[in-house]
Amino acid sequence: RRKLYKRQLSESVAAGFLKEGRAMSLCKRILGGKLACDLEDFGDRTFKRNYSSDSIKGHVENSVYYWEPKSLRIRTINWWHVFLAEYLPYAYHTAIAVAVVLLVARTWYGRAEDFMRAFRLMQEPIVMQVVGVAGLLVAYASHTKPTVYCIENLVFAPPADWQVSRQDIQKCCQAQGCFNEASIDFQKRLLDNSGTGESTHWPPGILMSRDGETPSECHMTAARDEAKEVIFALVRELLKRTKVKPQQIDFLVINCSLFCPTPSLCALVCNEFCLRQDVRSFNLGGMGCSANVISVDLAKQLLQNSPGSQALVISTENITQNLYKGNEKSMLLQNTLFRCGGCALLLSSKISDSMKAKYKLLYTFRAQVSDDNSYNCVYQKEDEHGNSGVALSKDIVNVAGRAMRQNFVQLAPYVLPIREQAKVIWNQMVMRLVTRAKKRKWPLFETWSVPKGYTPNFSKGIDHFCIHAGGRAVIEGVQKNLGLSDRQIKPSVQTLYEWGNTSSSSIWYETDWIERFGDIRPGERVLQISFGSGFKCNSAVWVALRVDHSKRGVPLKREIADAGKQE
Repeated sequence: RRKLYKRQLSESVAAGFLKEGRAMSLCKRILGGKLACDLEDFGDRTFKRNYSSDSIKGHVENSVYYWEPKSLRIRTINWWHVFLAEYLPYAYHTAIAVAVVLLVARTWYGRAEDFMRAFRLMQEPIVMQVVGVAGLLVAYASHTKPTVYCIENLVFAPPADWQVSRQDIQKCCQAQGCFNEASIDFQKRLLDNSGTGESTHWPPGILMSRDGETPSECHMTAARDEAKEVIFALVRELLKRTKVKPQQIDFLVINCSLFCPTPSLCALVCNEFCLRQDVRSFNLGGMGCSANVISVDLAKQLLQNSPGSQALVISTENITQNLYKGNEKSMLLQNTLFRCGGCALLLSSKISDSMKAKYKLLYTFRAQVSDDNSYNCVYQKEDEHGNSGVALSKDIVNVAGRAMRQNFVQLAPYVLPIREQAKVIWNQMVMRLVTRAKKRKWPLFETWSVPKGYTPNFSKGIDHFCIHAGGRAVIEGVQKNLGLSDRQIKPSVQTLYEWGNTSSSSIWYETDWIERFGDIRPGERVLQISFGSGFKCNSAVWVALRVDHSKRGVPLKREIADAGKQE
């Protein structure tokens, strides 16, 4: 009897498993894909849970807590994200299928009077108009990407003990004991003509040479300490101002051209501020002084593909390990021009954030000039003695002009009014007509000269200009090409004087200056133009939504000094 009972029990259990397997197979054929795999996994877990003889529980051994891997998965999964990403489409498909089935059933079992009533209703003009408008709205909404907003923007204000004068920079260079007299004199002339002021900033690793005797510490630890000081201060203040928790950040983008440690700077931020484990981080290196617009453009693509998300963008450059200690003139410019700095932006694609955002991103444009001269005009290399540095070509201004021309060809149709665009088209037509007539020797055009190309007045479509503070030559070259006034380039000139070339973050120091002294108003457009190695010219157009009146007329350095006194 006992053997017979065991045999019957095993047969019944096997039959149950067979039925369950057939049902699961049927679900696989009907549903397929992710949902079928989830059902199969659920069935396996149910079987193990029901028939497991011993359940594994957490326990402590040698002051270490061990837990079942299943509990780890449940604890770390963001179920709302999983629902939106995986199961919400299945909910839509199910709802559509149910609606179609109900419609077919109603059609099959319906009466002729119902069809006639529906037909007469569709002949009503108001119904057709409502259906047409609804269809247009659905089509527009399905093809429109969400708007990207800048909730807050910050620039890094270095501590007072980081401040250096031109004399301090010369002493720091003399303390290295590697520059000859010609190089020291050359760097002095560069400093005098650089357009930088007497209160820019260098990192502590180099400033220990301010006495003119102590060599600088340019090792990895000092460089990482500089990065921590800049990035942590920016992120901490940004989160404080916006009242956003680190766990609410969906995307993290950091660009630093010359310092790319392992672990990355993104990992450094994630570790310090405990960002979510599923945060998408991107660390950009080697992109030069134009990297901020590249980071913003990357964040824009990510936010538009994930509506309702937020991105943290950080731009900085590391000076500690990039002090050139050789005597090649083309590589000495970096010692006299680049300074410490950084910026942080909180971007969002949430519609609700439009009420508190400072800017709305309108356009981003990128141009890459790829010929050999452009590629080599900003080039990191080693000199004949093995000293690493960045060589800047004499043609950098001409290369920047060509790259900017390519970028503005993309930009102009979006920001220029119709009148300016018509002038450009008319100028091109006249130039071609006169050129062709002179080649064919038409009598009426023998005395005519080919007109010059018309440079449109970008002030008609842009209210404020932020030109990368890469040096006096770069700023004046852009001013000449665009026909800008001294007032329009003043944000760039003042930023270069007060902060130096802070690399990719310089355009946001200029934006901060405009917020304080540029009399910016809601609805006005801000154009940011940046140049970088490669050679690249990138631009971004923002429209102001909210003005921080507490900044009006208050210099950033005075604001820092007042804050230090209060502390």
